[in-house]
Amino acid sequence: MHLEYYNRPKLQLRVVRILWMVPIYAVDSWLSLRFKEARFYIDPIRECYEAFVIYNFFMYLVAYLEDEYGDINAYFMVKEQVPHLWPLSRVLPPWPMGERFFWETKRGVLSYVIARPLMTAVSVVANIAGVYGEGEFRRDRAYPYVALVNNFAQAWALYCLVLLYQATHDELRPIRPLSKFVVIKAVVFLTYWQSVFIDICAKLGLIRSTPDWSTYDTDDVAAGLQNFLICIEMFMAAVAHAHAFPPRDYMDASRPPPGFMKNLKVMFDVRDVVTDVNETVQQTVQQTTDNLTEVGRRTWTTARETVLAAPEALVTKPLQKLGGLSGRLLRPKTGEGGGGRRSKQGGHDSDVEDGEGSQALLPGKPLSGSSKARRGGSGGGWEQSESP
Repeated sequence: MHLEYYNRPKLQLRVVRILWMVPIYAVDSWLSLRFKEARFYIDPIRECYEAFVIYNFFMYLVAYLEDEYGDINAYFMVKEQVPHLWPLSRVLPPWPMGERFFWETKRGVLSYVIARPLMTAVSVVANIAGVYGEGEFRRDRAYPYVALVNNFAQAWALYCLVLLYQATHDELRPIRPLSKFVVIKAVVFLTYWQSVFIDICAKLGLIRSTPDWSTYDTDDVAAGLQNFLICIEMFMAAVAHAHAFPPRDYMDASRPPPGFMKNLKVMFDVRDVVTDVNETVQQTVQQTTDNLTEVGRRTWTTARETVLAAPEALVTKPLQKLGGLSGRLLRPKTGEGGGGRRSKQGGHDSDVEDGEGSQALLPGKPLSGSSKARRGGSGGGWEQSESP
């Protein structure tokens, strides 16, 4: 019906993608039940699509704001600042309203779109290598690490959605965003934690196989139970989605419907997603590079100012020791018989202290390498020269 009455493409494109969530979840779960040996390669389709749905819901809200208010960066720049929710408000400064706010929330949602397929690929490779260990919380298994990354990325994406809603709930009231958010979050969040709970029950022995009448092992029973429950739950989700995203909101009696078949192709056009992901990755890399450059510049400036502000005695003496004999030249200390030491460095003559000078520069070490010393003169002085 949305494709039949495709009167607001920017909004309905996202709605159609969201509504595809129910049939994709249901068919994917049924296929995993039917072909249990291939379920590990079928279920990732469902898991990746949930990240895609969260992204499309975010873009649905932004598209509505742009249609109604034009330049939303300028519009929200003058609105009251929205702080982070507790406890993040204690550690993160608020994102300035306007362009920065929408950019940070969008990046948080897109991070899940990127992280979820990557973690799915890692789990598939780890399973092939025999080190995945589904439901096993062990250090030598990939499952706990994959689950941790997925959990964090999903929670951060949902948090960014909540923050966006908190900042825009007055402007979004005509499209009833809360009911839409609840049905999406229920499908994404509850199905994931349902799978974690079933895996834990299987490991605790609360769910187990019955070899007398089935070829399923415990893991197969746990996965089959999850897929069976999703098939049942998707019926209720379909009813909820039909209520949250009704096509009547886009029906215009004064305009004839464009037609279903004419708009069917829009479902398979994902160029906007690819563009958004590329832009987000490029801007994130550029921002990270700029931050590292700024940190290096500040570190160098602070070190230079510290050296300049320090007393000369604290700076000169260590530099003399590190620089060796290529640094300063000290004045001679005349001894008995008027003998002294002559130093020739770089073609210039200068007087040097007897014994103590060289020992102060390099204590306990004779001159060697590029520096050569020889006894000379009737006064018993030292004549030293440096090779180029």
